[in-house]
Amino acid sequence: MEVLEAIRKRRSIRKFKDTQLSEEQVKRLIEAARLAPSGSNVQPWRFIIVKDKELKSKLRKASFNQEFVESAAVVIVCCGDLISWKRTRKQVQGVLRRGDIKLGDDAEKELMERNIRAASAEMHERIPTTILNVAIAIEHIVLEAVELGLGSCWVRLFDEKKIKELLDLPEHLYVVALLPIGVPDEDPDPRPRLSSSAIIVTNK
Repeated sequence: MEVLEAIRKRRSIRKFKDTQLSEEQVKRLIEAARLAPSGSNVQPWRFIIVKDKELKSKLRKASFNQEFVESAAVVIVCCGDLISWKRTRKQVQGVLRRGDIKLGDDAEKELMERNIRAASAEMHERIPTTILNVAIAIEHIVLEAVELGLGSCWVRLFDEKKIKELLDLPEHLYVVALLPIGVPDEDPDPRPRLSSSAIIVTNK
């Protein structure tokens, strides 16, 4: 399947068949996320794979009773590690030493300064950048799910405090999204999209 075909076929699935996923399928989904790009190659994503029926039921309740959260074969709890950014200076230095990325002096200086600021920032200040990076990895999972004939749906409507309590997550893990995944039991029509002319401006 070509990438654009997977993008066109993707739907937000909220009804799943009672079919389990194989370990190989789950591994492929996580491998797709693992290969995602991230700022300074920090790779701040962390994933909790929830298969247990009772725990999925509790996740549903923590998601304001969105039933499809419980009925999915697995729920991937997608988190960002807010302390991973403390590695950024070392990561950037390693990237620059490799020599395959050519930046001018001004760009290198600005890059290092930004990463120093990220490393010294308070944890809550790192949330926006963390969300951005984890979101890229999540969408890799979503498209690989299409390739595997599976469906998924981003869930951002949840009580993060309850999710963290259920999964015993440490303070430095920020819950970005829940991603229920399973075999689709529906084939919804595509939602309307803005035209290209509505979202593109050339030069100015």
